[in-house]
Amino acid sequence: MFCKLTPAEETRMRQLLQGVADDPNSLLMRQFIQHGTVTTYEHCLRVARIAYWLNLRFGCRAREASLLRGAFLHDFYLYDWHACRSITHWHGFKHPLIARYNAETVFQLNETEKNIIQSHMWPLTITWLPRCREAVLVCLADKMSSAWETVMERRAPRLAWQQE
Repeated sequence: MFCKLTPAEETRMRQLLQGVADDPNSLLMRQFIQHGTVTTYEHCLRVARIAYWLNLRFGCRAREASLLRGAFLHDFYLYDWHACRSITHWHGFKHPLIARYNAETVFQLNETEKNIIQSHMWPLTITWLPRCREAVLVCLADKMSSAWETVMERRAPRLAWQQE
């Protein structure tokens, strides 16, 4: 995929996510599918990587630790939105607040991280505005990742099937 980090950048990203990405609560996201065949954990890691890449390549000067933590926790809602009928219909509107609540319960968050999580679905959630550069980067990264996962991750199996 695009947004490839150098080995040093990848190491730095992993260091900054230590304690969050390896937390047992975060590992629960591996049980849930986000888009296509991509788990919520994989999606959150991809969003963090893209947001970090955008920050580095475009010189946005975002606070790296908050950017990565907020990006990784942006979908920390911890349920299968495909099978939850009471939430599924409004999942796109509700899950940012659920993710923020869950993240605040498990981790110590600063205001930047809270804003990243709550505003990542903007403009769908029109009143929850990205109020810092970190939140804008995650909002963009989430749209890029979701588009990739929805289109490209589903295309690969079809191409493999067509070659058989």
